[in-house]
Amino acid sequence: MRHDGTLCGIGNGKKWAVTANVILALFFAQFLTLSAPPAIAQTPSSSANAGWTTPEPTVQERLDAVEAMRGSRTQAGAPPGKQPPLPSKEPSKKPSKTPLMALILPGKTSAYGGAAQAVKTGFMAAAEAAQAKDSCLVIEHGNGEVVSAFQQATEAGVSVMVGPLVRDDLGVLLAMPPLAWTITLTQLEDGETRLPSNLLPLTLTVESDARFLAREIFIEGREGVPVIVSNETPLMRRFADAFIDEWLRFGETVPERMRFSTEEIATLKTRLEALSPSAVLLAVEGNDAALARAQTKSWPTYASGHIYQRQEQFGAVALDGLQVVEIPWLVTPQAVRFKALPPLPPSPAMARLYALGYDAFQTAEAFLEGPPMAIAFEGASGNIRYSRKEGLVRTGQLAVFEKGRLQPAETLSP
Repeated sequence: MRHDGTLCGIGNGKKWAVTANVILALFFAQFLTLSAPPAIAQTPSSSANAGWTTPEPTVQERLDAVEAMRGSRTQAGAPPGKQPPLPSKEPSKKPSKTPLMALILPGKTSAYGGAAQAVKTGFMAAAEAAQAKDSCLVIEHGNGEVVSAFQQATEAGVSVMVGPLVRDDLGVLLAMPPLAWTITLTQLEDGETRLPSNLLPLTLTVESDARFLAREIFIEGREGVPVIVSNETPLMRRFADAFIDEWLRFGETVPERMRFSTEEIATLKTRLEALSPSAVLLAVEGNDAALARAQTKSWPTYASGHIYQRQEQFGAVALDGLQVVEIPWLVTPQAVRFKALPPLPPSPAMARLYALGYDAFQTAEAFLEGPPMAIAFEGASGNIRYSRKEGLVRTGQLAVFEKGRLQPAETLSP
């Protein structure tokens, strides 16, 4: 091949095309060299491979290589097999689920917000003492939102729910699908639909106080029949009705029921003397309590702790001798088992709710792994017992007023 014909015979246009290809190839070679990560060893080209005799990579292949080095995904439509293999990963193991309990309260309602706050404070105090605050989910709801609150707890996968606090809310929940184990803080009225077996009431209701006192008076075995003195407020009507229901279970005669009014206070003692009762049950509250008690001093007289809601409602001697069902924390606040609790609030009503929340946590904690065979402990709100036969039972403490102060009273209850 003649030297003057080889290159010149190609022509000027063809010569510039070859030159351009050479420059482009050198540019990409230099670019790939600079872009390659330092950890990848570069293979030096041998003299045998010098020149451009091997097929050049296509533009798409060069782009794929650059993108792969940058750790990016290849363009859509890139030829299969050109994508770098993804690093294999061991499947991540989910941490074991910690059992949770949910406290569900009407904290966003105007009517029950204060009560809900007292229960919540007691519940979280018990959780903190057990170093279990992180396992507690608190859900506060407004009016008409109890179903969504329990649904939220269900979606969170909690093992135990505590609530509701309001009786009407409990009735609404009965239409829901089965819940997790639930410690309800209220109960349905006597005679209503029985609760499912996984809903266990832990309550401070006057009905439970009435049943307790009916048993106490029956065990005392005094001759005669008790007389109920009631001012017939909705709360005290429920108290009197529950007492009668429990009393009749013992096969006894229906107790006499006497209406209390301030207009007839002067004749109350005379009317009682005519009946000669074995005991008197005061189903009164508020300022009526001291007035009624003044007329019943000749007979053993009993009442619910709900007879007073404020400390100032009983004076130094106004209620002396009156026996009431009360929470142990109010009866013996200095007891060793209450050492971790704060000073008593000025309102007995708030103290009861705080104690209920405190004991609700301890009860719920026992159900985290499912229903236990049995539990029993002396709580701030009373003696708490559970067995699969009798369910969950809270029993208050019998106390007596002496010089305006509550003192433990001897009780013959088992």
